[in-house]
Amino acid sequence: MKPIEIINQNEDQLKSRILDHIEKKLSTQGFRNFTVDQIANELHISKKTIYKTFRTKEEIIRSAIINQLNNPYRYLINIIEEERNTVKKFIELSKIVEQYYSAFNEISIERLRYDFRDLADYIEQFRIHHINPLINRLLKDGKEKELILDIPDEIIIKVFTSALGAIATSKSDNLSNYSYHQEFRLTFNILLNGILKEKGKKIFNQTINKM
Repeated sequence: MKPIEIINQNEDQLKSRILDHIEKKLSTQGFRNFTVDQIANELHISKKTIYKTFRTKEEIIRSAIINQLNNPYRYLINIIEEERNTVKKFIELSKIVEQYYSAFNEISIERLRYDFRDLADYIEQFRIHHINPLINRLLKDGKEKELILDIPDEIIIKVFTSALGAIATSKSDNLSNYSYHQEFRLTFNILLNGILKEKGKKIFNQTINKM
């Protein structure tokens, strides 16, 4: 199909359109290497047009990934600052994790590392220095309020990361009778229940029953 150039589309609009497309691919597929030719064909524009907006393929990926990192980070900050129960905050957190975990699970990051090591390292550092401290704040608050068991934070994070990563990386296998959404939500709920004290479980069950 011959590329269809969009008349009067300014650079900001074109940039936004390209990044939106890449971010959707990251959200649904995680990182899978692609060519600029593929992106041009999918958007029905020429490769030359893309390179007027981005100098390199890596610049496209970097810009999309930074957007994908900043969005959940802002959402997570909003959740933490809300005046609501810690257990309910974790339930809201699950929705953010479900939406973005395909892009940032271990398998997807390793695929990215193969071609763009610096970008993969950037994601790791962002998670260590920005995301994990916010999760630690939630866990600390839950423990202080006698809602969460006194399990080391690093173990909780490792277990959640491993289990949810397995769901995210198998979302295209179609080996289950459940949808990705159902599998992810069930897995998260099982894991969350496993770290809650009786008081926390009561709040969790009341909240889930109302959803």
